[in-house]
Amino acid sequence: MQSTRREFLAGLTSLTALTASGLSACSFSSTPQGSTTSFPGVSGTYLNSASHHPMTLQAAEAIQQYASGLTGGESADVSSEVRAKFARLINADADEVTYAPSTSLGENLVVSALNIPARGGRIITDALHFIGSFYMYEQLGKQGMDVVILPMQEDGSISIKQYTDAMTDDTVLLAVSHVSWVNGFEHDLKALSSLAHSAGAKLYVDIIQSAGNTPIDVKEMGVDFACCASYKWLMGDFGLSFLYADSRLVDELNPPWYGYMQTSNFVTPKTSLYPFDPPGDIPYTSEKREGIAGIFNGAFPPRMIEAGANVSLDLLLDTGVDTLVAYRQPLLEAIQNGLRERGFRPYTPIDSRSPIVSFIHRDAQSLNDRLTQAGISISAYNDRFRISPSFFNDMNDVDRLIETIGRA
Repeated sequence: MQSTRREFLAGLTSLTALTASGLSACSFSSTPQGSTTSFPGVSGTYLNSASHHPMTLQAAEAIQQYASGLTGGESADVSSEVRAKFARLINADADEVTYAPSTSLGENLVVSALNIPARGGRIITDALHFIGSFYMYEQLGKQGMDVVILPMQEDGSISIKQYTDAMTDDTVLLAVSHVSWVNGFEHDLKALSSLAHSAGAKLYVDIIQSAGNTPIDVKEMGVDFACCASYKWLMGDFGLSFLYADSRLVDELNPPWYGYMQTSNFVTPKTSLYPFDPPGDIPYTSEKREGIAGIFNGAFPPRMIEAGANVSLDLLLDTGVDTLVAYRQPLLEAIQNGLRERGFRPYTPIDSRSPIVSFIHRDAQSLNDRLTQAGISISAYNDRFRISPSFFNDMNDVDRLIETIGRA
């Protein structure tokens, strides 16, 4: 059952009401189990966090506090703090992270900054990349780029050999999803970056299904660019995304758009337009910001969502992604083994450690009625269904899911 925008707006309303009533929630500890009280808006058995992760009560409180400031108080600017926290999460420098409106737009900005399609050459991606990105690459192909989309293998993976075989001397970009939205397959980013760099190409990584649930070290992995929205495993909402770019690439990039936040003097630029301005022939002069900010910055972010992200990132950093991985692994193994034993065809490699498990099933949407009646939420498509537990789930949720789905 696919989650809807209405579900999450209702959940946020519920969280706000609970905040107003004075209910406090526990924070995460070294053992995430029992942290369900941080998610009072979650009802039934919610195993669909890859679609939209519920927001914590603490984040909802921060949003409410920000909104209260708009009605007469003051709302703090936490942008630098939030970007620095995300940078810590992926082991980047704080000045290598900026904002984008969405993951897809972030990918578009990177492509444009690399002077694509004007420069020509080959772009390689694969069937497990986000399907929404394929429209952009289709259009770039029509504009002269040589675009290759690699097929997945029998076990639902993409091999480094497939990428190696597809490389050419004029390859300029590899674009992948770290963890696939389709089936949870996780790319070896270090191997891909080494391959890309050996040919003078760049590696762009969509990390929306890995940031906050899977260890990421962009320096060790050699990632050139990465982007993710906050509404999935960062427990935020639509409209706020984090864009990472290796600071060593600044001189190779062209600004993909022009926004006043790319300047360091946008409030008080040098002008000869207004009363008391010194006379001059040039009406406006800007001062470009240094580094990635001068390339990718746009306008102000959605402040309320940012306020929630500030709290959510604290929870993730304090708990530790490794702790979350260890907690969910028995749940994932139980799902894999339980549904395989019941005859369902796996779509996720058996050794996968990402929080997404998928199974191939014709007309999987036919499962929705029984799942809805049982109060269970997953994602079902025409050809597969996808299960994505988080740290508020436990083995009882898994047992209930398996029993409700039945046999293939």
